[in-house]
Parts: sequence; C-alpha cells; structure tokens
Amino acid sequence: MLTSTPSYVCKNCGHSFEGTFCNQCGEKVFKESDKKISKLFGDAFHFLTHFEGTFFTTVKTIFTRPGKVSEDICNGIRKKYFKPISLFLLMVILYLLFPRFEGLNMKLSTYAKKDYGYTWLANPIIENKMSALQIPFEELMKRYTEKSAKISKIALLFFIPICALLFSLLFFKRKKPFFDHFLLSTEINCLYVFFHFLFLPFLAFLVDKIMPRYNPIFFDGQPIWFIIIGVFGLYTVLAMKRFYGEALWKTIIKGLIFLFIFVIFIRALYAILLFLLVMLFI
Repeated sequence: MLTSTPSYVCKNCGHSFEGTFCNQCGEKVFKESDKKISKLFGDAFHFLTHFEGTFFTTVKTIFTRPGKVSEDICNGIRKKYFKPISLFLLMVILYLLFPRFEGLNMKLSTYAKKDYGYTWLANPIIENKMSALQIPFEELMKRYTEKSAKISKIALLFFIPICALLFSLLFFKRKKPFFDHFLLSTEINCLYVFFHFLFLPFLAFLVDKIMPRYNPIFFDGQPIWFIIIGVFGLYTVLAMKRFYGEALWKTIIKGLIFLFIFVIFIRALYAILLFLLVMLFI
C-alpha cells in the first residue's frame, strides 16, 4: 500500500511543498524533535567544522596556489571554499582590531603639505572645514585622525572593483564576465591586505620585542616598501597566469602594467577618496 508524502505550508513564504525543505525559499520543516538542546549543540558543531574546513582550505589555496580559488569558483567548484569577499571582510575586521602600521591612512598634515600632489584639492576643503567648525588646524587634525582610523580600513573595499575594472581592460580579449575579474581582484586583495596590514605588522611586533635595534632597518622606509610591492607583484603575475591562461611573457608585461597603475594611480585615488570621506563625516 502506497503512502503519500505529507504536504507542508512553509511558515516563511507560505508555499506548499512536500519533503523536508521548502523548494521555494529553502526553509526547513521545524518539528518537535528539533526542540532539543542537543540539536543546538549539533548545529553549532556542524557550523564550526564546516567553517573550519572551508576557511582553512581557502586560505591555504590562496597563499599556495595563486588564482586557483578564483579559477575553481568560476568553473563551478564552490562548495569547498569560503567566500572570497567574506574572507576579505574578515581580514579588514582583523585589521580594525589589531592596527599597527599607519599604512595608507595618511595624516591630515600630509595632505596640507605644499609639496603634496593634491594640495590644490585638500587645502580649500581643510580651510572651509575649519571655518565651518570654528576650530584651529590642530583640533581638525585630531578629529581627522580619530575618524580616519576606521574609515581608512573600510575604504579598502575600494580596491576590489577598481582592480577588477583594470583586469577587464587588460584581458578584454578573454571576454570574461565582470564577475570573474571581480573574483580574482578579491583574491589578490586578500593577499595584499593580509601581507601588508596583518603579517608584516605582526612580524614587526615580534622583531621589536626580540631584536628592537633591527626594527627600523627592516620596517621603516624603503626596504619594507620594496618587499610589499615585490611580493604583491609576484603573486599577481602568478594568479593572472593561472586564471587567464596567457603566455608567461604576456602575463608578466600585463602584470607590470597592473602594478604600475596600482602603485601610482589606484593608491592615489584611494588617498583622495579617504580624505573626502573623512572630511565629510567630521
């Protein structure tokens, strides 16, 4: 004798369905057996093990096989990876919690310097803000520092769409959707934020504690700058080679073009955007 599968009305969307999950919104049928403390612990354990598995798989793959995560996700292999944009946001949150380097967050006095390239833009805004608030420059600089500490880190999201746009221009013949370029951009910027704003500051902290006299030699001025650009440039070329599949010599040329534009223009646009955002919220 055949038994019919019970029909349910989804309490979330009102759709009628059969089975355990609503085929309209995915809501699970909630039964009395679900109202157990053991069930809550079971769900928590599943979340932690699933999170740990996908998170560490993603981190390991990003750092050891540049471009592989983006390549796999674009090819439909997604289940085993933590979402790259979520990973990027997680790194930004860690950067918010454990800041050490000033990084790209310049002081207001830097914008006001006569030899700074955007003084023509910054000084009128600074003067208008001081006039509107009736405060001296020192007080404005203090308020700017307090605001920019957090805004500068959130504004790092700016790098992802801009780099993605640059990738779409450099590899326009590949005719990939913008989503693909955006995904690769997220991956390489995960590396950039981790290496520049998390790993190196932590390394500087250790050196400062163990061998303080060597800290200024390695972590102040030009040496650290060349290391950051070198690592980021190498990683970008390797990721581009895997993801776009072009000849190595073409990839190197496009990688150098990308690196030049990133260092000279994209970082400069970020500095301007950050200045305008912080001044807006003061």
